[in-house]
Amino acid sequence: ASFFEYKGKKIYAFPFSPDGSSKKQQYFDEEGKTLKNFFLKAPLKFVNITSRYSKSRFHPVQKRWKAHNGTDYAAPTGTPIMTTAAGVVEQAGYTTGNGNFVKVKHDRTYSTQYLHMSKILVKRGQRVTQGQVIGKVGSTGLATGPHVCYRFWKNGVQVDALRLKLPTSTPMEAKYKQQFLEQIKPLKKVLDSTAELKFRR
Repeated sequence: ASFFEYKGKKIYAFPFSPDGSSKKQQYFDEEGKTLKNFFLKAPLKFVNITSRYSKSRFHPVQKRWKAHNGTDYAAPTGTPIMTTAAGVVEQAGYTTGNGNFVKVKHDRTYSTQYLHMSKILVKRGQRVTQGQVIGKVGSTGLATGPHVCYRFWKNGVQVDALRLKLPTSTPMEAKYKQQFLEQIKPLKKVLDSTAELKFRR
């Protein structure tokens, strides 16, 4: 556990895993709010946007004007593609337009899709964590070069992920809250006493 001060306020970080697994620990503040954003900003570590979401774009392969319901991130073939949030793989397969693709359902509201992969690394029904590599960049389907087309759904409608006000975090499930508060009591006591000792000096 740790804390830092920002504008006179203590920001706490307590590790916690509901199932007791050290591999699945997340960090929460003293009220049980997660310190990790719900979504990553992009599915690749290095961002190079080549085409944005648009209601009318000239398609480079089909040579006609049509909607582009995603954001294209160019990268070399084989670059790891990460899921931007935890969820369950809803679809993983191939279509003529999308090429190799994966679609992840994150909750009742949000889903994301990743197109034109050279390789798919997950299966339908598989649970994935935020930042997990689910495939590799390619140019399968209707694509002129290696990139990932990142698509975003809100309530079943495709939207522009770059303009959407995304949730910053997901709250801890109520059934774990009491367990968490009991677990952090001794940790918070130590952190607070450390802070007091520092200020006395």
